[in-house]
Amino acid sequence: MKKYSLKIYSDFDGTIMKNDVWLNSLGNFIKDKISLNKLCEDFQSGKISTREVNERHLALVEDFSFDKFNSYLDDEAIDEYFRDFIFFCNEREIKLTILSSGLDYYINYILKRENIDLNYYSSSLMWDDKNKKISCSYKFTDEYCRFCDTCKRNLLINNTNDLENEVSVYIGDGVSDFCVSNYADIVFAKGKLASYCWKNNITYYDYNNFSDVKNKLIKLIGTNTIKQRRESSIRRKDIFIGG
Repeated sequence: MKKYSLKIYSDFDGTIMKNDVWLNSLGNFIKDKISLNKLCEDFQSGKISTREVNERHLALVEDFSFDKFNSYLDDEAIDEYFRDFIFFCNEREIKLTILSSGLDYYINYILKRENIDLNYYSSSLMWDDKNKKISCSYKFTDEYCRFCDTCKRNLLINNTNDLENEVSVYIGDGVSDFCVSNYADIVFAKGKLASYCWKNNITYYDYNNFSDVKNKLIKLIGTNTIKQRRESSIRRKDIFIGG
């Protein structure tokens, strides 16, 4: 007998999308590739925060044009199994939410293009018409933490009710998913997130695409092995107690 309800949270860049849209499309407006590569290396190695890499990355953007940006976005492909995964969630009344360190402009653009209606949390793209420059603002941060732009940890915790036996699932691939993976009950990881989980003894499932995620969840549901992860539950409670 079902004693839980699932809440699924997914990263956007490199997870729902085949590429990191931020790097792939915005990168077309950066001429100084040496600085860009150094910036990415510093971020991947943990030398700088998500906020810092975002701000320094956008400062490198030159001759930005929304028309050109849109044309680049038109070439960005979603995971070919993502639509089927949405159907899987809707069929079982599972809430699916996007948690992204990307920008609302391109997330909204791609979701509309694909006729996908999902709730998402992200940073916001800001346009300075006078100086013809873009920047970003942060709507979903943690006031005590300046590392992340979008605090995926807080969003997952605040939107999953432990007392009602809601079980959180997180799907991701990169550095911006490190923190939240410590607080989710079930983690699907690939790329750098998989390496992080392995090094930090966080139980996770490998995946290549959303078909893998769907099939594994079907198996877990069928074998009645969906439950809150004790370590994550303790961490979530500590966050609440600590304010």
